[in-house]
Amino acid sequence: MTRTPTEPASTGVDVLDGMLGGGLPRNRATLITGGPGTGKSTLGMQFLQAGLAEGERCLYVSTEQTVEELQDAFSGFNFDLDHENLGYATIHARRGETIEDNDTYTLQTQEDNERLDRGFDAPFTGSYIEDHLHKYAPCDRVVFDSTSGLAVITEDIERYRRLVFDLIRFFTDEIEATTVFTAEDYPGHKRGDVLQFTAHGVIQLETDTVENNPRRFLSVPKMRGVDHDRRRVELTIRDDRLGTAPRQRNHLTTLPEERLAPTGIDGLDALTGGGLVRGAGTLLTHDSRTNLTELVGGLVDRVTDEGKAVALVPTLELREHRLEALLDRFGLSLSALFDNDALFVIDQIGSWDTTRSNVFPQATTVAEARGHFEAIDRQCDDWITIEGATVMAHTLGAETARTLRYDEELRFLEDSELLVHLLNPEVVDDSIAAFYRDSAEQIIETTQQSEGMRYLTLRKSPTGNVGSTALLNPIDEKPYVRVEMPAGGHLYENEQ
Repeated sequence: MTRTPTEPASTGVDVLDGMLGGGLPRNRATLITGGPGTGKSTLGMQFLQAGLAEGERCLYVSTEQTVEELQDAFSGFNFDLDHENLGYATIHARRGETIEDNDTYTLQTQEDNERLDRGFDAPFTGSYIEDHLHKYAPCDRVVFDSTSGLAVITEDIERYRRLVFDLIRFFTDEIEATTVFTAEDYPGHKRGDVLQFTAHGVIQLETDTVENNPRRFLSVPKMRGVDHDRRRVELTIRDDRLGTAPRQRNHLTTLPEERLAPTGIDGLDALTGGGLVRGAGTLLTHDSRTNLTELVGGLVDRVTDEGKAVALVPTLELREHRLEALLDRFGLSLSALFDNDALFVIDQIGSWDTTRSNVFPQATTVAEARGHFEAIDRQCDDWITIEGATVMAHTLGAETARTLRYDEELRFLEDSELLVHLLNPEVVDDSIAAFYRDSAEQIIETTQQSEGMRYLTLRKSPTGNVGSTALLNPIDEKPYVRVEMPAGGHLYENEQ
């Protein structure tokens, strides 16, 4: 069956196809690597079964098992192992003599070490392997399982690289097949590095433990020319087929559009699936090396531009003179915001001029804080809260801060409004940090690496790409920060 080179070849695993934008690139070679028992051969066979379902011609090349052993190994799966378009080839290296050499490895089949039909023993070399496999052409898909069977050909890494490159060229250019190679994963081993570098793409299988239970996982660290998802998923077996989970990690359709408030920050709205969640709490966490001033400034600019008010509980980074300078960058006047009842401040850090209109003194009890919010509520029909939760926990104590957090959402938050908490989990008790995480419907985490680069990760949300990490990139114009996915990353609208 003829396919266009640009049409992806389904892997037979729906979620993996979604991660790859449809499947494996046509007429290219992909390496499936992993330790023993991680599912490399099974994934390879499922890739061929997907091709058979499309009427394609498929070939399974084994360097380790006979055809009977292969069929026994796959007997527990819902595979058509006797399909008329599925061929098998087995090759094996065996000590022997050739015309050229008295003591070398010869090319045999796995079927009782049968000599190939030549009338003489052929040496186990790339050119003779290609010559033997050429008789199985034409093929649309090939699985070569596994490259460990080639290790005896040479110890020289450069010659091994040439051998792998020639085999890839043979399958993709001469046979014109979409090809999967499998290989054992030996971290730091030079042969593994050669394979990963030479292949067009790499699918990594691995085992890990979750709550002391072994699990198998899949990721795609490399796929040239494909805007692919690099996040790890778990391998599963259901209905006698290999699969991956979660099937859907982003939840872009679980909230109506009116429940989301766009931030106007490039990339952030795409990452979150539309913006911040209205009528519920959003938690912005940061570590001791990061601050959230650009994000806060951009949010204030967006909200006030829409004619809404902001109730701010400042952090230390948002002392009066610093906030004034930040707002000035956005073309906003602190005094004008106060005069227009567009900004209200509850001064928990004790650094603001409380004689100014709309500046409330530090609250020491829930009743005082509640009174401040009630006063703001009386003056504003539509307002959002941006609160330094770290400051609240330190000035009111953990129990009082918890009570106030419930009050803010249950007493003052309307469905159209936002409640945003800023928290540094490093400087509060673990229990209060866990409380804020649990009570939030949306969690966005910011961190800074030693090189000074800042990253943003969506940890929890009813919408968006949960688990994705993006770079916070400063820019010279409003909103002065942009959220950027890594090269080859993707903000998926659907992961079906």
